[in-house]
Amino acid sequence: MRKRQEQGFTLVEIMVVLLIIGVLVTLALPSWMGARARAQARTCVANLRQIQQAKEAYALATRARNGTPVSMNDLVPTYLQEEPRCPAAGGAPYTVGAIGSPPTCPTGLPNHSLNWNGD
Repeated sequence: MRKRQEQGFTLVEIMVVLLIIGVLVTLALPSWMGARARAQARTCVANLRQIQQAKEAYALATRARNGTPVSMNDLVPTYLQEEPRCPAAGGAPYTVGAIGSPPTCPTGLPNHSLNWNGD
């Protein structure tokens, strides 16, 4: 009986596979990073809307007028279950602002803000 000699992969084959994986990662990474940034922006805007709605409910309940300062302590836990934080800012808190002004994100990025009408 002849002995069957088993062979593994050659160094060239392994290097080709690693090259292909590297190219695929290089092509996919920017797409993944863009999707991550868009998801963080959407979450941030949703949090800002939630804070704005809580401010409006607070203003109605306390008969507060435009310009009345509001803090997160005024909103949590009565109007918000917990303090929302921006995922893109490493969990930094939002600036609530006064009644009549929108809350702001600590990142200052343009896609992390509400329009003046709350959209």
